[in-house]
Amino acid sequence: MNTKSTYILVAVLLVLSSGAFAEQRVKLGDNAALRYWAAFSEMQDWATTPENAKELRAILDGTAPYDDLKYKDLVAKNQPALLVMQRGTALANCDWGLDYELGPDTPVEYVRNALELGRLNVLYAFHQMTNGDKDGAVRTLAAGMHFAHDVAQGGSLFATLVAKDLLESHFQTAEFAVHAGISTEQLAVLRKAVRQAGREGLDWESAIRLEMAALDRPPWQKNVALAGVTQAYVNVLKNPSTLPDFERLLETIPMPLHDVIPLPQRVLEEKQEFDRKLAQARAALE
Repeated sequence: MNTKSTYILVAVLLVLSSGAFAEQRVKLGDNAALRYWAAFSEMQDWATTPENAKELRAILDGTAPYDDLKYKDLVAKNQPALLVMQRGTALANCDWGLDYELGPDTPVEYVRNALELGRLNVLYAFHQMTNGDKDGAVRTLAAGMHFAHDVAQGGSLFATLVAKDLLESHFQTAEFAVHAGISTEQLAVLRKAVRQAGREGLDWESAIRLEMAALDRPPWQKNVALAGVTQAYVNVLKNPSTLPDFERLLETIPMPLHDVIPLPQRVLEEKQEFDRKLAQARAALE
């Protein structure tokens, strides 16, 4: 090959490789999780504590009024984080990049950050409604529902339970907005956001399968056929009447594995509560 041909080949390879890198950057940029991580880094002066969680729950339940004087500065400080998160919800793909080969050591800090950011988003919606920005509040709630659903994407039971909490909070705030009076167009935005959650809203089966897969390794797994236990757990979520049989099966699981398997009664109750809240939200928005 002559020198000129070599130069041409090198140039072509450089173009192709730069195109590949560009394509890779596009794919990475299309991942909503990266925007959410950026939003987490922007959060200020807020942490999920039993006290502020109780206060927010009281506001949502209608037993305590939303006090804009108390929360407006907090919301203002976190508006950049919330706007980054909301832009992330415009992306269809969300991959948290979780390595479940780590088993119980799989990082879950993103879930705690998501809980804080999602609760701030609810306060932001209240702030917008209080100040007459109903369009903004509706967009905030719709984005928050999408974000909450993304929190559970590819995650274990912990991520699903946090997503449940955030979705229910956004559903309740959306119902509050409806009662406060919104336009037909604004109602359509909220209705679409709830509809996009899907028929069941959350993938409880995948969450349980991931949770059990994380236990199918040392130090807990010791000659126990967890595949059958996992399927029986999934069956309980689909058919609650099988719960007594499954609880008897769990009694045969040796320690310490027995104590780290999520309590099926509790998980079933959480799922059933969410099913009720989802149905209630859909009815309220019709």
